[in-house]
Amino acid sequence: MPDASEGKKTGKQSQTGDPSDFVPPSEEEAAASDENAGVQFEAPSETLTEQAAFTAAPESLAGLPSQLLDARDALEEAIHQQGWTSGVQALDAFTSDVGNVQGVGIGISEPGGPAPPGSPALAVFVMEETPTDQVRSVVVESLGVEAAADVPLAVHKSGLIDAQSHRFYIRPAPGGVSVAHRKVTAGTIGCLCVGRSAPRNSRLMVLSNNHVLANSNNAVFGDCICQPGPYDGGSCPAYQIAILERFCPIVFGGGTNYVDCATGWCWPDRVRRELVYLSGGAVQFFRISGQPLYPQLGWNVGKSGRTTQLTVGRIVALNWSGWINYGVGRAWFAGQFVVQGYGGQAFSAGGDSGSSVWTWDSARRPVGLLFAGGGGYTICNPMPWVVSGLDINLYT
Repeated sequence: MPDASEGKKTGKQSQTGDPSDFVPPSEEEAAASDENAGVQFEAPSETLTEQAAFTAAPESLAGLPSQLLDARDALEEAIHQQGWTSGVQALDAFTSDVGNVQGVGIGISEPGGPAPPGSPALAVFVMEETPTDQVRSVVVESLGVEAAADVPLAVHKSGLIDAQSHRFYIRPAPGGVSVAHRKVTAGTIGCLCVGRSAPRNSRLMVLSNNHVLANSNNAVFGDCICQPGPYDGGSCPAYQIAILERFCPIVFGGGTNYVDCATGWCWPDRVRRELVYLSGGAVQFFRISGQPLYPQLGWNVGKSGRTTQLTVGRIVALNWSGWINYGVGRAWFAGQFVVQGYGGQAFSAGGDSGSSVWTWDSARRPVGLLFAGGGGYTICNPMPWVVSGLDINLYT
């Protein structure tokens, strides 16, 4: 990990996929970006808000072949119809060819794949290793998606895709460290944020997932949020940094979800706006931008999370739709993006849920909120949807 005083890389994204490329912002950058310096925030009180409703339409993928987009949409609907309407998952469904298909998105053809490298392809995520021809047969014949008969197909083994819900105490607490609702194991602080209107614009809040801060909807406003999370030794009230303030509910069964996110109203002196990483055993800090950006195929992105710390990966699919397995049931998500780590290294693991995902360049603009994964693939909410759903601005 380079020291902040080493030669600064700017502009272009790193193409090496190596965390050693990471250079934290200088003190001058941090000062220039501190638009809210001197703001006085209120400590949590008994005045609490209702949970946020959220709907969205998946972002446009302009310029892609219409047949490819039609195939993606048709397969999305077919997978959705095959899903479970309760948390009970039948073994015969998992072992069937149809049940093997876990999700779909628009991906990138790899060398030796169905189309020239770098060109768009229909990305199909499966639970078990399956030949491409067999997957196409299932998609076209068993699921009835005739539009997929002639489009490039890229098959990814993801396994069963789980919500990632599962190490040191630190005050003030930065982004990237263990946090959780008092009844949850452990997740990650993504970053800080503030509400867009009164009275929430005077509340300094942590951003993470619903399933991290709000116990997958099973929480009461004002519930204790502790750092580290209970799995890592945290408890309430001794380790409390915030109270549950707002969340976008997760719809289990057949409804469509776009975000898994929540806010916790903090005591201002118990948190800090920087994110954390470890270098030579020492705790180091850095800042990311507060301006969300929609993700794009092929971009290199980074995250700092509770379990796998600082990692870099590549966005390999956009507009992903599929079922996410939570401990209390399964939920259908649409319009997500998928990240894969470089060189066989994991981009995330259980406990990294809630991490902010940002462009791997000098701007470090937030593009997503990490919430699920499986088989080496990480699923993320687009960050513009997260800030819209919670009616917040990032405070980074």
